[in-house]
Order: sequence, then C-alpha cells, then structure tokens
Amino acid sequence: MSIDATIVTVVFACCATAHFVGLCVMGILARHRVQYLSLAWILAIFSAVTAIVAMFGDVVVAGRPGILNPYMLLMLVVGAYLQSIYSFGIVMPGFLQWGRMLKYASPVFVLAGVYIVAMFPAEQLTKVYSADEFFSNILSADLMLRVMALLLGGYYVVNIIFLPRRLASRTSLPMSLITYTAVLVLSVILYLYTALRYTPMLLCAYMLLFTIVNFFWVCHSMKTLIVKVSHPDIVLESADAVDSVADDVRNKEAQSEDKRRADFNEMNHKRYVCVQSWMLGHKEVWMNSTFTRDRLCAETGLNRQLLLQCLRSRGHNNVHEYIAAYRVAELKRLILSGKVASVADCEIVGFGAVKTARYWFECIEGCSLDDFLQQKRRA
Repeated sequence: MSIDATIVTVVFACCATAHFVGLCVMGILARHRVQYLSLAWILAIFSAVTAIVAMFGDVVVAGRPGILNPYMLLMLVVGAYLQSIYSFGIVMPGFLQWGRMLKYASPVFVLAGVYIVAMFPAEQLTKVYSADEFFSNILSADLMLRVMALLLGGYYVVNIIFLPRRLASRTSLPMSLITYTAVLVLSVILYLYTALRYTPMLLCAYMLLFTIVNFFWVCHSMKTLIVKVSHPDIVLESADAVDSVADDVRNKEAQSEDKRRADFNEMNHKRYVCVQSWMLGHKEVWMNSTFTRDRLCAETGLNRQLLLQCLRSRGHNNVHEYIAAYRVAELKRLILSGKVASVADCEIVGFGAVKTARYWFECIEGCSLDDFLQQKRRA
C-alpha cells in the first residue's frame, strides 16, 4: 500500500471512529429524548459509509473521477440532505417526522431514478476532465442531470435558513444555526473544488471538515444539556445558626490534621455555610464591581485553597462563578420586581460591564439576559 493510500485509510478510519463516538453519545441521549434520535441515525449512516471507504484506500488514490462525477454528486446531495434535516428540529421542535423527512427527500429519489433510466442505454458515464469538455457536452442528458443534482444539494443547504423562515417566521434563528450553515457552505465549496480538481489529499481535507461539521451538533447538544443542569443553591440553609457557624469553624480549624481529615466533608459544609452567611449579610459589598475573590477570602478568614475547596464541594466551578451567582440572583430579583428594566441597568449589581452580565446570566440561568427582560416586559 502506498503512502497516499495509507493516509487516506487512516483519515477515513479516524473520521469513521469520530462519527461512531458521536453515534454512541447521541444514542444514549435518544433513549431519553426523542429529538436526538435523528442525529443518532445520521451519524450511524456517516460512520458506516466512511468505514467502508476506509477499506479501499488504494482505489481512492488511483481514482480519476473527472469533473462533477455523478457518484460524488450523489454523495454531495445525500450528505447535504442528512446534514440539513437535524437543524430543523433546533428551531422547529417536533418537525422531524419520518413521513415529512421522506417527503423532503423525494427530489433525491426522483432525480436518482431519472438518472438511472436516462443513462442505462448509454452503458457508461460521460467523464469530462476539462472545462472545454464540460461545456461542449453541457446539453447532454448526463451533464444536465448532474447540474440539477448540484443545484439540489445547494437547495438543501440554503433551506436550513429559508425553511424555518417560511414555516416559523416568528422564531429567531440562533447564532449556532447560522454558524453551522456557514461552515457547512464552506465544506460544500471544498467538496466541489475537490470534484473539479480531484486529489486524494483534497478529499482527506474535506473529510476532516465534514467530520467537524457533523460533530458540531453533538457538541451543541452536550452544551445544551450542561447549561440546563441546575446550579448549586446559594440560599442560606439555616438563618438561626449563622452567628455560631463562624466560631465553630475557627475552633475546628485549630484541631489536629487527623481530626480535620476525618471531618473533611463536615468542615467543607460549615465553611460553605459561613461564606453564605457573609454574602447574605454584606450585599452592599459584593454588589460593588471592585469586590474580588481576595476580598472574599479576607472577609471570611479563609485562604484561597480552603475557599475554593468548600465551594467546589457544593458544585461551584470557582470563586468567580460563586460571586457571579449571587449577582445574577440579585439581578433577576430586581428585574422581576420592576427595578431593572434594561440591560444598561444591570451593572448596579456589581458586574463591571454589560457584556459580563450577559455572559454570567446565560451561564447560570440558561437563557440570555435580553430574552429574560423581553419576557418580563410581555408579562
């Protein structure tokens, strides 16, 4: 096996493995949420196809498909169709149904059937290797059907944006969908260039981009699930015990190392309650944008390591997120009470900039600050 054939085999095998990993992840999610089922099927198809191609590295290297080879166009149309349908479920939940998707794929079946019938008497395909050959045969049924296939592939790509606009005009398109469409268009352009100037290395480059595009929704789905996971409760557990907690912590910190290790979870719990009690009693301090992690350490009497340790024991990522959680909770309370009516007013809770407020609000609440304000105005 030549070096080029080895590279092709390795690239396609890696792409097949990546699609299989995505299939496993989405398959697990599909057992609990039906909206992930279509993506699991799509990844399964791509994983099987790339695995089969990986076994024929020598054939891929030795091939001379010519300009707009019908088999390459078929892969383009089928791939564009499969890559487009899952995106519809993002902005139009419930749209993905077997009957509707088969109807949406009917142009592919019709075009493939017409091509087979039209080319059967010829017994061989028309291969063109230059622009002159292509334009001299442009009026032949073979090349006209290939151009129609190319247009059909473009139709499926642009429909990612246009179909939701037509069927759900009141729904805004998320930035993730626009980004996905832009990268998908780039992958199609690279594929067309590969079809015109075929080399095995160009095909490998396309396959890498193709895999990244298909893995986009896997990562997006995982991010969505993580955002929906509830954040740790920042409310003080027992207001009656606040005064005695700080003294209890100081006394236990003075005990031996063995005793502290034995009471590791209990000490983290008490430190956490101690930090909570300070945050609830000093709102005017942490609502100032100059309030930092070091200030919290100084006020609670805990060093950075112990502070981070007790916060992570309750599920917080770090001290900055913990402080931001209080500011977001206060900002949400002010919005619901009508004291904050615009994004420009959100800095009063301690965020240094509007951009920072938007970032932390979406991270903690799972929705954008602007959307939350709009919902409050409508209510």
